[in-house]
Amino acid sequence: MLFLCNLLWLGIARSPTLAESLPDRWEAYPQWSNLPTLEQRKGEIRYPEWFAGTWQVTSTLVEQLAPLAPDIVSPGFAKNAAYLEQPIEFPVRFIDQTPLPEFNWALSDLVNNEPVIVPDRRFNAEAITQAYLGKDGEEINVTVQVKEQPSPRLVTVFPQHQRLVSTVLGYSQRSPDPEHFLATELTNQQFIAGSTQYLNQVETTTDYHHVGPGKISASQVTAVYLSPTDPDYFAAGHQPIALYRYELTLEAVPEL
Repeated sequence: MLFLCNLLWLGIARSPTLAESLPDRWEAYPQWSNLPTLEQRKGEIRYPEWFAGTWQVTSTLVEQLAPLAPDIVSPGFAKNAAYLEQPIEFPVRFIDQTPLPEFNWALSDLVNNEPVIVPDRRFNAEAITQAYLGKDGEEINVTVQVKEQPSPRLVTVFPQHQRLVSTVLGYSQRSPDPEHFLATELTNQQFIAGSTQYLNQVETTTDYHHVGPGKISASQVTAVYLSPTDPDYFAAGHQPIALYRYELTLEAVPEL
């Protein structure tokens, strides 16, 4: 799921000026003036047990904002308006990586033997890329390479040898109650097309609700930040130059 906006907006790391809780950050949207607080710098977000399995996602871009316009506007911002109110469907998968009980003694970070549910990043990235870039259901030639440790790193190779390198910088997560889950992830993005490279930083923050058996609803915000190589970097500070809000529904796909 967090790969969703990496196709369009790219990034590099800075540190937030003020720490804030994840629920407080969500409530403050769209008044974001700093990067999210990252509580973990290695590994994966661990999702609730009710995420495990394959899901059919319907994602709809419902709002896009340019907080620093007209002075600073993200490249492609106007073009991305074509996605507004256009539902996009794709599958995603979350896998159970809970270790066997006999190996739990070796995992100091395993708390109360809770299930370890993580995204299948390769499967998800390939599916989302096909949904957004394929035309009329036609498959495009794309490959995704994933390195899991110490933090996830994806290299997506597009036609014409274009590449998107996505490196996770860290994340935070909260479960206000058993059916409610919040997560944020910050990612460096490097898009390479021939001799040209584009750098940016992407935050993806999502508010999930388990609304019933086999169904999840969510709101997701993607924030784009300038890289230090951009001439407007100091003018923008830690403020996002683009905000995209999506509404998501996830329907469980029955196992065969």
